[in-house]
Amino acid sequence: MSLLGYAHWWKTRTGSGGRRSVATADQPGRSVAVYHLGTTSYGEVHRLQQRLQAARRAGSGVDTLLLTEHRPVFTLGRSHPVPNLRVVEEVVRQYGIEIVPTERGGDITYHGPGQLVAYGIIALKGWGMGVTEYVSGLEETVIGVLADWGLRGERSERGRGVWVEGRKIASVGLNVRGWVTMHGIALNVDTDLGHFELINPCGMADVEVTTMAAEVGRQVALDEVAEAFVFHFGRVFDCAAKLQPIPGREKAQRGR
Repeated sequence: MSLLGYAHWWKTRTGSGGRRSVATADQPGRSVAVYHLGTTSYGEVHRLQQRLQAARRAGSGVDTLLLTEHRPVFTLGRSHPVPNLRVVEEVVRQYGIEIVPTERGGDITYHGPGQLVAYGIIALKGWGMGVTEYVSGLEETVIGVLADWGLRGERSERGRGVWVEGRKIASVGLNVRGWVTMHGIALNVDTDLGHFELINPCGMADVEVTTMAAEVGRQVALDEVAEAFVFHFGRVFDCAAKLQPIPGREKAQRGR
């Protein structure tokens, strides 16, 4: 779905006839601009995050939440530049999956269709919180989403992220510069688990990965999960989460 189509859908879902309304903040001034980017390549959104983080560090811009679904890619954490694969790299190339080094924490992970990725560019000092509290809030947001589908999300001593009965369903990794975040959390909604078999997810050889669809036994719509994520993000962080149009997108749509 395009952002323009999503914006119309969002309006109908969150109005008087919708399932819920977007959370509003009790704390004046704490808000986040939400952009649903649709399906994207990893590189274009990575560059966008870098620009937004630099602007926020310079005291301009606004706190932002980017929602997207990437084309298949493996990303590497800054402390693990060598891909932690279960197969040789030639096999990965045959699958057409790119391997991209990043500046986030953590080890290798997979992004692809059927996975909701949420990137927050947040000035933490303005929100009065530290990095650990923010990471815990991202996990709590996903736990709230899972509860909407009757699933019990949990934290684990094995590592950060969210788990369902010992199976990992969401991974988290950040880069923080000048107290401004980028990167974020990825939730497996209806993802191709076969691609995870090519890697040791998060550096763990024996981890089992799962999806919301696998756990509930039916298809789960990514757009509905995105709606729930924004709602719970606003609830957990006590902020107003407002969907924004992408500049120029509506004009381009009308010109076709």
